[in-house]
Amino acid sequence: MINMEALQEGFFLLFTVSGIMFMLIGVFLGILIGAVPGLTTPTAIAILVPLTFPMDGTVALIFLASIYTAAMFGGSITAILINTPGTPSAAATAFDGHPMAKRGEAERALGIALGSSVIGGTFSYFFLLVAMAPIAYYAIRFGAPEMFLLAVMGLTCIAGLGKGSFWKALVAGLFGILISTFGISPTGVIRPHFDTPWLLGGAPQIPTMIGLLALSELFSMLHSSASPAEKDASKRTGREILKGTVEPFKYPKTSLVSCIIGTFVGALPAAGASIAAFLSYNQAKQMAKNPDSFGTGVPEGIVAPETANSASTGGALTTTLAFGIPGSGTMAVMMSAMMLHGMIPGPRLFVDQMPTVYAMIIALLICQPVMIIMGVFFCKQMSGIINMPARILVPCITILCVVGSFALRTSLFDVGFMIFIGIIGFFMKKSDYPVFATVLGLVLGQMTDSNLIRTAIRHRYDFTVFLTRPISLALVIFTAVMVLYPVLRKKFKGKNRPA
Repeated sequence: MINMEALQEGFFLLFTVSGIMFMLIGVFLGILIGAVPGLTTPTAIAILVPLTFPMDGTVALIFLASIYTAAMFGGSITAILINTPGTPSAAATAFDGHPMAKRGEAERALGIALGSSVIGGTFSYFFLLVAMAPIAYYAIRFGAPEMFLLAVMGLTCIAGLGKGSFWKALVAGLFGILISTFGISPTGVIRPHFDTPWLLGGAPQIPTMIGLLALSELFSMLHSSASPAEKDASKRTGREILKGTVEPFKYPKTSLVSCIIGTFVGALPAAGASIAAFLSYNQAKQMAKNPDSFGTGVPEGIVAPETANSASTGGALTTTLAFGIPGSGTMAVMMSAMMLHGMIPGPRLFVDQMPTVYAMIIALLICQPVMIIMGVFFCKQMSGIINMPARILVPCITILCVVGSFALRTSLFDVGFMIFIGIIGFFMKKSDYPVFATVLGLVLGQMTDSNLIRTAIRHRYDFTVFLTRPISLALVIFTAVMVLYPVLRKKFKGKNRPA
């Protein structure tokens, strides 16, 4: 239920010179931060929090929230252009975004990503405005068994990532899960870490993804001595980007389903945008008339993950604001910033500072059209990267890969690890092992591992808990449907095909 009086006060709090100015600055910085591989959103917001100390609390919250929502789109820019996701949640966007860019449709792909992000964000913030309490009520009932099953549901996407062989996709996915288990386990047991302290905390996720996706692509470019685009460069006008922003409306079913998945998964504590993006991608592929076309550069392959990862921001804000439970790493940092400004997330926030909450939600809704204007500008300036010759592009991207890998922990080990994984990724591509399956295993492996161990310890190794808890049982059934549906559809198609 919307409190109209508090909503009106929220408008007045937002529409000040400082409120509007820092909202615009936040959107600009968010797109820029998201587009830089290695500079994660939580890290960037943590660095910028001290700048908010002199600000009014409402203005500070608007500033940080604007960065958060814009960074979700920013990560897709480099994912599409150079196969290097700026944020982990943009990895799924690269599945079809980069092949489309290689066909010479970079501007169209960027436009689709931008339009999808705006749709997902707008849906989730309207939902946040009117239905914050109900979704938060169900989200906090997800315990370790449910989170494990949610991760398993995400891992079922691996089956669809092998264009030629299911077994190669499975091996690639298991390799990613193996990498995710390096270091100290949730129970404190030291697993293989090759006698280096840099792997005790696990394999560095960002350098690993950069190596698998970006560096392996650079090695392939050097091997073929070609630029990434398959057609000649054309004059960049931004018109194709604008056309692309309305293309997601051609896929209303995919957009709506992705919005729902993104908002709900985002509300689950520690689930995050990456899982939302992968689940939505897999769901869109299963609903498609021609699922085998996914991974070759189809618009729906961009619409689904981009809509979902942006919609997850509203979901993450739901549980953070309503219960003080951060839905993601970024939300944990933002919670700290809110507390520094005297705002304590939780039920009392809606009693004591409801106008501030409404001011932030209204600002996030206004950020969406602002993001289209700034996004078109960013995309227009960067889309020419795809047409650069390899002799110029490879050194530039190599520097970006090195800086992105080094930035997170200022460690040369991470740079070396990125190069090592990049070499493995190159040979995987040559042997037709899908590196995206490895990325999926890497992203979801740790979550699967930790929640399985927590479930086993808490329920004394009684795994019937997956069938006795209502939400767990529903997830088991839904996962089984996701696995069996493509098989049964192919079987029935084969029977119905005329002889």
